[in-house]
Amino acid sequence: MIKSKILKIYDFLEFSKIVLLKKIFGMNYIVKSLQSCRKSNIGKILSYYGANIGNNIHFKGHLSIDNYSSDKGFFNLYIDDNCYIGSEVYFDLANMIKIERDVVIGARVTITTHSDVGDRKMNIFYKRISSSVTIKEGAWLGVNSVILTGVVINRFSIVGAGSIVLKDTNEYTMVAGNPATFKKDIK
Repeated sequence: MIKSKILKIYDFLEFSKIVLLKKIFGMNYIVKSLQSCRKSNIGKILSYYGANIGNNIHFKGHLSIDNYSSDKGFFNLYIDDNCYIGSEVYFDLANMIKIERDVVIGARVTITTHSDVGDRKMNIFYKRISSSVTIKEGAWLGVNSVILTGVVINRFSIVGAGSIVLKDTNEYTMVAGNPATFKKDIK
């Protein structure tokens, strides 16, 4: 009981320090903090800075976020109830990432919402694209999988470890590979 009170106090002090230092160092400090803070503070920090975070979200470890809004924070991130987010997951928030309830995201998964070569000669051939990504109810993203711009991972889909998903999945199916292709029905 005393240990749990001490941990709650420690969480509160760490969270307060992060909020205070953001005023000095800006949103970059918050993003760096998500890579080193206690996992019990990750959801609180995301929510405080604009993300819509549901109940019973388990963050296994550190989180990497890119392309957040310097004035609106993490407003492009929505995580519904009862989700598991593994260690070292990467969210590109140039556009909306919507994660519905009961989703499992394995360690080191990457979710991108845009593709852009920047101000370079290649932009003649590859224009910037940006589109939301949705991970629907009950989906499971395997370790090291990559979900690319505009993809919808449908209800109760499984994405195999190390897969690169270029297009929407069907409900109750498993996809795997590079590029990810249909492997089997799971219903």
